[in-house]
Amino acid sequence: MKVVNLKQAILQAWKERWTDYQWAVNIKKNFPKGATWDYLNLAEALMEQAMIGPSPNPLILSYLKYAISSQMVSYASVLTAISKFDDFSRDLCVKSLLDIIDMFCCRLSQEQIPYRNLLPAKEPIRKALSSQFQTVLRKGWVDSQALHLFEGLLNMGGVFWFTNNLIKELLKETRREWANRAVELLYSIFCLDTQQITLTLLGTILPNLLTDSAHWHSLSDPPGKALAKLSVWCALSSYSSHHKGPLSARQRKRQKEDIEDYNSLFPLEDTQPSKLMRLLSSNEDEPVTLSSPDRSMSSSLSASQLHTVNMRDPLNRVLANLFLLISSIVGSKMAGPHTQFVQSFIEECVECLEQGSRGSILQFMPFTMVSELVKLPALANPKVVLAITDLTLPLGRRVAAKAISAL
Repeated sequence: MKVVNLKQAILQAWKERWTDYQWAVNIKKNFPKGATWDYLNLAEALMEQAMIGPSPNPLILSYLKYAISSQMVSYASVLTAISKFDDFSRDLCVKSLLDIIDMFCCRLSQEQIPYRNLLPAKEPIRKALSSQFQTVLRKGWVDSQALHLFEGLLNMGGVFWFTNNLIKELLKETRREWANRAVELLYSIFCLDTQQITLTLLGTILPNLLTDSAHWHSLSDPPGKALAKLSVWCALSSYSSHHKGPLSARQRKRQKEDIEDYNSLFPLEDTQPSKLMRLLSSNEDEPVTLSSPDRSMSSSLSASQLHTVNMRDPLNRVLANLFLLISSIVGSKMAGPHTQFVQSFIEECVECLEQGSRGSILQFMPFTMVSELVKLPALANPKVVLAITDLTLPLGRRVAAKAISAL
């Protein structure tokens, strides 16, 4: 139905002096079903007919107000129609338009906006985050209201604050069942900003926990194993989605204060070789000292594998640095909850790989970690060795054969 016919229907209603209710009933009868009134420009047509003279037509203006009240037309279409009025010399018309705006503004203010005032006014956001997480942990699921609250806290506190405090909540759980439930809930909550949360978790929080002996006690099983599982899930999810398609606008917005700068480890200039490059160019049996204090390890990724890894990518750099740290822990002579965490981390990587996860983060693992990992009883079997080595490379096949023969 063309707008000109709509105008004719409006004029006919005005000539016959229909009430606003009669007008609405008749216009709905005579116009096709399925076509929205916004599509037919009903608000614009009513506005145009009501504002023809020096003063607004009160009857047609009542039709417009009824259409707004009965939600025949959207607020957006009414505002669009009002914005086209430019003859401000007609004071009465301007006043009537302001009355219309005031009418549906009052309606908007009376409507409750979902999840608007979820946070208590005087409660610290740290306490709000903890109490909300404990609530969803007891319930066993995250509803839409809780998800909106978590999103608000993420925006208020930032990625590092949000992730770090939720990890602290996870490490409080000493019961295996509740720790596993917390992992599943946190994995769903972290979907609010998977990429940035993963970078923060793997690039800042885990290294802090693994390098500071004061935090090692928190990595004991079951919370330590739960954290290892969550870390692997986040890493695999981010890695697979990161290499599958373009990032969203939110994922592209990186909060630099929450992510550790890895340019010192992976400089982009070709003039200055990085620590990783020196590790890659080193001999398989040549020890190379890491930047971590009192940590040493052998070669990292093989040079033939380097061309498949884009070290300009922040996620790749974070994963490579994390595996360098894990390798130094495995090669050290000091055992503790942090080595138990490393074992759980590798076990979860292997389990996810066996389940057919898309994308493997084990490509960032130094080859010489294999000989150290098979010393752990839980990982000392050929199946694990074949899973954690890249058999497409000569060096990978040689390392796997040497490790299996030593079992």
